[in-house]
Amino acid sequence: MGFLDGKVGVVTGAAQGLGTAYARALASEGADVAICDVKPEVSAVADEIAATTGRTVRAYPCDVSQAEAVRGFADAVLRDFGGVDVVVMNAAIYGSTPLDLSREEALSEYQRFMDTNVRSVYLLERALAPSLVEREGDIVVISTDHVLPPVQPGGTRGGPGSDLYDASKWVLNGYIQAWAMGFAANGQNVRVNGLGMGATDTPMLRGVFPGGDPPEDVVAGWMTPAQQAQLLLDLLQDGRTGDLIASEPGHPVELPPRSDLGQPVSNMPHEQFHHGLMGLEPAIWENPT
Repeated sequence: MGFLDGKVGVVTGAAQGLGTAYARALASEGADVAICDVKPEVSAVADEIAATTGRTVRAYPCDVSQAEAVRGFADAVLRDFGGVDVVVMNAAIYGSTPLDLSREEALSEYQRFMDTNVRSVYLLERALAPSLVEREGDIVVISTDHVLPPVQPGGTRGGPGSDLYDASKWVLNGYIQAWAMGFAANGQNVRVNGLGMGATDTPMLRGVFPGGDPPEDVVAGWMTPAQQAQLLLDLLQDGRTGDLIASEPGHPVELPPRSDLGQPVSNMPHEQFHHGLMGLEPAIWENPT
């Protein structure tokens, strides 16, 4: 049926938008899929994907900001599916955190962003890593273009009210690089990459606009979840590790090529951001002293 026949995929934050698209893409290539979300609509998403693909798709209610909920989700997936091959860490929150928040508000927002966007990713990796090592799987962390160099020289990324969101996504770069090196240094064939996309038509992005209703001409310039889902599939087939793959509106949504040395070569303007570890032998890394 597809290149993921017999595999098991996991997608967090799959009740809508990118998460739904990622789950549907994995199932379309033959994977059985476990999805979770805090939103109850995740159950209907699982039913729809199962009906249209013929794969086993199970939904689990899970608030990833809660450590015990993440552990419970991981345990349930391992129990119900017997193991995992692809883990897409998609669940995240976005919102404005103005610089003039009160001390109490600032502390509360800090905890909320870090628990949801950072701690959940770490805990899920720790819970599922043994299965991924055994089955030589993939971790894909969903990031953002906010952590990438600007498209134009002298430009900026992110926004003045998104410090916590941007900071939480910067942390993911450390996860991607350290996990990719760590698995490889141990001789374990687990690939770890990130996807950092620009404006994509999702409920999260639409929610930035008043009433969730952006102008049609603005939406016309955005990328689509289906394009991002295809990029995920291409990445899984490629076999690289330690890379943060970017995509920008107005440019092809595709993997950049690799150089003869195994390093990725950006196909985006101004020699952006690709700095992965592909093609490097595990022996080049030594454990920290």
